[in-house]
Amino acid sequence: MPARLLLTALLASLLAGCVPGGARSDGVPTADAPFTLVALDVGQGHAFLLRAPGAVVLVDTGEPDADVVRLLRGEGVARLDLLVITHAHLDHVGGAPDVLAELPVDVVWMHPAPDASDVVPQYAATLREAERRGVPVRAPPAGARVAVGDLQLEVLGPPPGRPYAWTASELNNTSLVLRASLAGAGCVLLAGEVEREAQADLLRSVPDRLRVDVLAVPHHGSRTSDPAFLLATGAHTAVLSVGVANRHGHPHDETLEVIERAGMLLHRTDRDGTVRVVVGGG
Repeated sequence: MPARLLLTALLASLLAGCVPGGARSDGVPTADAPFTLVALDVGQGHAFLLRAPGAVVLVDTGEPDADVVRLLRGEGVARLDLLVITHAHLDHVGGAPDVLAELPVDVVWMHPAPDASDVVPQYAATLREAERRGVPVRAPPAGARVAVGDLQLEVLGPPPGRPYAWTASELNNTSLVLRASLAGAGCVLLAGEVEREAQADLLRSVPDRLRVDVLAVPHHGSRTSDPAFLLATGAHTAVLSVGVANRHGHPHDETLEVIERAGMLLHRTDRDGTVRVVVGGG
């Protein structure tokens, strides 16, 4: 069922540089609830919808059979200001060609894959469909701050080059990491599937930018997250996109224990279905 919550953790919000908000269950921005995060129930994958009065942004698209276009239309989405693909694994890029084919999209953010051998065919299909539709594809560098309508997006990672070529999953660690905020409202951290190595770099390089109201838990709650990274966000709400009884065993008990210990209110798509959280409402 949809999540309903009241974000009233004033101290956590002040530390994060964000303003606490109210609660609605439909995910539609209003004057009292101007910024929402919707975790679409795409099973074992990610598809996070950011909605503000002047912006509609989709971060990742689930697998091809998740039918993300139908889910978006069910949320009343007819077009996207921005489509972000954090990295080229199937459960993140799988639905992107269909999104581009069926909905107007202004811009795509997608970094070149560091290792072509680890890339799924849908990555190339996304590039082809974007070119066919005349949609520009950009790769914003770490440190970029971009206004999408009234939504502010900060790119926290990945760093340039191939600093994670030695890690168990270079592709996961080179996920686009975004901090999304709305002036006078709240902040969200979306970190794709970054693992301990990339998380350690973020802790060293931008610790203050990690502090947010709402955390989209990286890598479906896998054990590849550093507890220090999760705790550093100071988030009072965590959203976990994960498939029911998935073969990977996500989410892992260790990660769930850290989230509980931090006092975060946790919502999971495998239990709650599509989750809608109002990030800020003044």
